[in-house]
Amino acid sequence: MLNCIIVDDEPLVRRQIESYIEKIPFLNLVGTARNPVVAQAILNTEAVDLIFLDIKMPQMSGIELLQQYDIFQQVIFITAYPDYALQGFELDVTDYLMKPVTFERFLKACEKANAKMSGSSTLKMNREQPDALYVRSNHRLEKILLSDILFIEAMLNYVHVVTTTQKYTVYSSLKAIEDTLPQSNFLRVHKSYIVALNQINTVEASQLRIAGHVIPISRRSQSTLKQCLAQLQMDRSKE
Repeated sequence: MLNCIIVDDEPLVRRQIESYIEKIPFLNLVGTARNPVVAQAILNTEAVDLIFLDIKMPQMSGIELLQQYDIFQQVIFITAYPDYALQGFELDVTDYLMKPVTFERFLKACEKANAKMSGSSTLKMNREQPDALYVRSNHRLEKILLSDILFIEAMLNYVHVVTTTQKYTVYSSLKAIEDTLPQSNFLRVHKSYIVALNQINTVEASQLRIAGHVIPISRRSQSTLKQCLAQLQMDRSKE
């Protein structure tokens, strides 16, 4: 169940979204607000998982709310303005809906938020068992030993966790996976790739190879990768 709030200065829009929420069994509406200032009061008193947020509102825009406050909840923009889609992407919102919103499109965005929340529920398990990564793949909870992981690749709203034996497709951001992995063993070498340092076979100027896979290396990651590999070699020599 996702606790959600609506933040929109248009009463008709708020009522429409309320009616949509009533039809979706995994949503629970805990409050509505006509602007971000009122929304902040709700966020301070209620447990909220998902915010349906307008962009252009009096006193403060939805964009400003996300930029100025520590909003950790998922956000779905609902707006009449397509010009802010890039900013929404940069702010890592779950979805971006254009008014007037159909129920079908609204449901799809909510299902995406629900799947994302289900993935985050495995974080506690990952912390409790640091030798494994728990992910939801193909509607099942999978335990992947960290020692089996070759690399992790981002693909739009999904990531592929590639191991020595198979590939898992997980609905998650690469950042969420990165935050659960030990930094001593894994490194993000590109905006779309995290690699297991001890699985690297060869390193060239702008790419590396792992078990036959070619992985790009961003320019800013090249020096960090060299340092990590040097440290790994030193650690091995002490064993």
